[in-house]
Amino acid sequence: MTSVRRAAAGTITHIGQVISGQPKVGDKVVAEVDTVRRHNIMRNHTATHLLHKALHEILGDHARQAGSLVSPKYLRFDFTQPDGMTPEQIERVEKMVNEAIAADMPVVKVTKSLDEAKKEGAMALFGEKYGETVRTISILDSDSSLAENAGKPKYSYELCGGTHIDRTSDIGAFIIVSEGSAAAGIRRIEAVTGRGAYELINKRFKTLKQAASILKSNVDEVPQKVESGQSEIAELKKELANLRTQAALSTFNSLLSTVQTVKDVNVLAVEISNADTDTLRSLADKFREKYPKAGAAVLVTGATVIAVVTEDLVKRGLKAGDLITGIGGKGGGRPNLAQGSLPEGNVGEALGKLSKIVEEKLK
Repeated sequence: MTSVRRAAAGTITHIGQVISGQPKVGDKVVAEVDTVRRHNIMRNHTATHLLHKALHEILGDHARQAGSLVSPKYLRFDFTQPDGMTPEQIERVEKMVNEAIAADMPVVKVTKSLDEAKKEGAMALFGEKYGETVRTISILDSDSSLAENAGKPKYSYELCGGTHIDRTSDIGAFIIVSEGSAAAGIRRIEAVTGRGAYELINKRFKTLKQAASILKSNVDEVPQKVESGQSEIAELKKELANLRTQAALSTFNSLLSTVQTVKDVNVLAVEISNADTDTLRSLADKFREKYPKAGAAVLVTGATVIAVVTEDLVKRGLKAGDLITGIGGKGGGRPNLAQGSLPEGNVGEALGKLSKIVEEKLK
């Protein structure tokens, strides 16, 4: 069967696939269930009940089902929960479900009246409509046959018409793949079981072995090797940043000789290659150290531009932001220091406008 849907009240339609022949109305046919697909669904469905139980235990009784999907490949479970789960809570839920699987508990399916099921404490889904007769799924704490299970302690007890395995151990394994928000106040867990769990474990273990091979270590040493590598990379980045700053400073010192005098103001307009914003700010400070008065500069690297103006010029009406907009850029900041960006184009042409901008602003 490829699909089952409720066409109308009291009518369930099975949609199948014709394997051979050309059936006509009145023909006798053989319908077969895909057992592999069905068992995958059964594992995921029973695991959903175990997950529901674990969420109650770990998060509290407020964590109730708000929607679910049981497919052959994975299960999806939505539940009421105001906040995201912590990694520790996710780990505890996953462990509790796997312990229930390992306990090899019997899964008992019984049809009875709705009133009887409710009196026994069977969990019903909020908003779901039930008839007078319902199907109950009991996962028993202690092993017992169907005839002997009355009064036995139940690990989980829910109303459910879906297909289930006979014992929890048939699930094999349970792995939470993700936990996230589904809607306001609703969280969603996706997980895999059985074949899906094995495939995920196998895939992740292969990835881990590949990482170990690249790091030239064994699997157990991968976290330590990665952490060590991250520290080394951070140090190298720091050294590279220092080298770039020193190179930019050396270039800047040589460019200071290009300072022009415009209306008794020392004006500098330069492009510094391979610098970052912090480096530009550092160079702007160097300019102010060199020219504590009567100084205006625009420094550019890539699309980033920083403008600096000494305090005496600010009092005369010249602001750093005016320099950026004056050469065709966008940005802002304090009157004595502003940051912005230049559109793609001729940087040299833009910087060439600076002297004129200073002259006009100080008229």
